[in-house]
Amino acid sequence: MKIKIMKLAVAAIILLPLLLGLSFQANAELTNIGSPKPGIDVKYPDNLNDTWKTPISNGISAWNGTATKVTIGYLSSSTNTITAAQYADTWYGLNTQWSSPYKYTIQLNARTITRDATNFSNFVKGATVHEFGHCFFLKDNPNTTQASIMKYTNNFNTVTTPQPYDINDVNSVY
Repeated sequence: MKIKIMKLAVAAIILLPLLLGLSFQANAELTNIGSPKPGIDVKYPDNLNDTWKTPISNGISAWNGTATKVTIGYLSSSTNTITAAQYADTWYGLNTQWSSPYKYTIQLNARTITRDATNFSNFVKGATVHEFGHCFFLKDNPNTTQASIMKYTNNFNTVTTPQPYDINDVNSVY
């Protein structure tokens, strides 16, 4: 009888999280806000020149090309925006999100990016990928030794795409 009860308890411990849709992915470091759906849209950055538009589009393509369910598309009526301007702050990019209804704005800091970029296109692409990562619940500067587009130590001149760590974390959400 005790063995039967023990087997039932073990089965409940294993099956309950699966039935509730919980994940035991140990490496996931996620924020509490992001898109409830893996498909998001953004208004095309008409106010920017091709020097900015092309690497921003490449950053979007980098997410769309991952082995995840996430997709980013352009929609002229979208309230979500991405832009670049001169900001006095020290950041390269800023993602501001609202949860209900889900909405975001991405700002790229032209002042810091042009100051630090040795490969401008790569840098903008990497910063874009990083900022869109927040739309998919990715946390800044995860505590891991693995490569991640979300790490502050990244050099966006060379790190420009979601890394396997990021992809696994996004897949744990969607």
